[in-house]
Amino acid sequence: MPEIGLVEVSEAGQEPHLVAQAPLDVADGPTVTLRFLLSADDPGSLEALRNARRSLLREELTRGRDSEEPSLEDAVFSASEILWEVTPAQRPWCLQKLEELRRRANLLLSEPEPD
Repeated sequence: MPEIGLVEVSEAGQEPHLVAQAPLDVADGPTVTLRFLLSADDPGSLEALRNARRSLLREELTRGRDSEEPSLEDAVFSASEILWEVTPAQRPWCLQKLEELRRRANLLLSEPEPD
């Protein structure tokens, strides 16, 4: 069973059109664009990623967020990468959320499909 992987490439030379796609609704001050490449080779992996993201978003809505906590809703997802414009102080939160996203998606992939 293939696993979904995330590789951060934020520090690599970013193409300007990729940075522009990230939402700019971040509080005033310096921002960083986190960029992660996805290794999700099949439609089932992408569906697991979508389901895990929906689950995390529901949790955010249910429990609320701290005033400085970034929302996974602001991250821009494509079939091959994730872009997320945040403040430098939010970076550790984002890394935790993306690791949880990856963990949950891989857990969904490991579950046997119903007959």
